[in-house]
Amino acid sequence: MSKLSLHSLQQQMINYLTDDKPEIAQHVAEHGGISREARLHIYKNAYQMRFKETIDNDHQILGMYLGDDLFDQMVSGYIKAYPSNKTSLRHFADSLPMFLANQTPFKDYPLISELAHFERLLMVAFDAKDANRYTRERLLEIPHEQWPSLVFRFHPSVQIAMFNFNTVETWQALKQEQAPEPAKQTANIWLLWRNNERLTQFRSISQQEHNLLNLMLNGHDFASLCDSLLSQNPNEDISQLALNYLLSWIDDGILSSH
Repeated sequence: MSKLSLHSLQQQMINYLTDDKPEIAQHVAEHGGISREARLHIYKNAYQMRFKETIDNDHQILGMYLGDDLFDQMVSGYIKAYPSNKTSLRHFADSLPMFLANQTPFKDYPLISELAHFERLLMVAFDAKDANRYTRERLLEIPHEQWPSLVFRFHPSVQIAMFNFNTVETWQALKQEQAPEPAKQTANIWLLWRNNERLTQFRSISQQEHNLLNLMLNGHDFASLCDSLLSQNPNEDISQLALNYLLSWIDDGILSSH
């Protein structure tokens, strides 16, 4: 069998699994009294169940929020709209937040898409590569004259996200097996990362802290962070305020020593 014919057979099988196109049936033998159509149907069910298990494992809290019927509707719609195109299932549901944001009936409840997005960010933070963390001891070793030009880098696990609803609070309530409050608009910014104990953490951050983190993301030095703080807090001790932020980031473990 040539590579081309093998590829053709594989493509026909994919076409059956994703679009019910029957061409592959003529290449399937009957066995043990089971028709080729039944054998294909069994395989297709197993194929789709594996995807459902993947989404269920990745989005347990989303599943609790939706309930069984809506969850099954979401899974079947997503599998059809975004067929797997990678050998690993790790990224299969990467487009789930986009799907929920654009498909009826889910798009009418934006918190659902945000909930999926939050859970995927938790996965990204948990799976991120490791790196040495910045420590207070290292900070003490830096000569004072070098402080203005210091540039800090984030640990690879760090994620920053803005949500327009009480999405994280809803996730927390469901995680604790409590009834969440009704969805409500409340714009807030969240920081997510994997800590020194390899546990995923998250916390809300102020607009001021968000501005500082964005400056760092864009490669600005410590002097630029102080200038930003000065423009917003002209009557405060800017050096101390900046140092407090820096020490809290080091203690959280979100800064990399590379």
